[in-house]
Amino acid sequence: DILGIEDRRFLVLPNDGFTAESMDSEARARQRGTKIVRVLTAAICDTVSPSNAKFKAEMMEEPKNYSGDFTRMLANAGKLIFFGMRSVRVIVKSLLAISFRRFALKDILKIESEKYNQDVCEDHVSSMVQKKAIIGSEQYSSLRKVFGVLQNGHDIPKHTYTHRVDATKLGTAVQFIQQSLPVKAGAVRDVSIAGHTFRDMPVYERGGKSIESLLEAYRVAFVEDERVGEHTFAEITRLLTKRVESKCGLST
Repeated sequence: DILGIEDRRFLVLPNDGFTAESMDSEARARQRGTKIVRVLTAAICDTVSPSNAKFKAEMMEEPKNYSGDFTRMLANAGKLIFFGMRSVRVIVKSLLAISFRRFALKDILKIESEKYNQDVCEDHVSSMVQKKAIIGSEQYSSLRKVFGVLQNGHDIPKHTYTHRVDATKLGTAVQFIQQSLPVKAGAVRDVSIAGHTFRDMPVYERGGKSIESLLEAYRVAFVEDERVGEHTFAEITRLLTKRVESKCGLST
């Protein structure tokens, strides 16, 4: 009586209610059970907060389970972060950074990276995935700012290595080039690399050597903790061997 339901014929249930098996396997039982729950819920809403259509609509809304979709979304985001182009990686990371707290995002990327590391045998791929899964406080803050830039319709800000590349690592790259390439006579200049300035640097001649072959030799000459990354090494090589425009925080 308290709920004011006049027609109660539909409320007739089996003695012990509908079993889990019947609700899962019998469409009629499922329909009857669902109708009973919805009518009772509507009556309770009308009793608790009469004429409150918004409250009633919220309570009557069927729950949606997106957990599977959410899991797949994170897995796909991981694929783009670990294997996508830099521009794609930045966009995806910025979206995640604006959506999750940093420590939650760190856990998400760690979990996704571990999935790949279990399946991948190549050490260099595993190492690459692990590096791209790392997200520090400065990068997290920067990514959140990038999202604001993208949201306002602008392009991704140009990347800068300032304050990120260790001077000692830069030194190993410069030292390797000095020892590996001949000097171009009479050419000297100052070179600014990621905020570090090397003065009176000679210009070197690559001859027939490619940047890729120099990189491979550089990797053999120095252990990983002493080396700059592939992109930075390539830019340093270009700066020291020929004139180029400022790019990615590197300038002449």
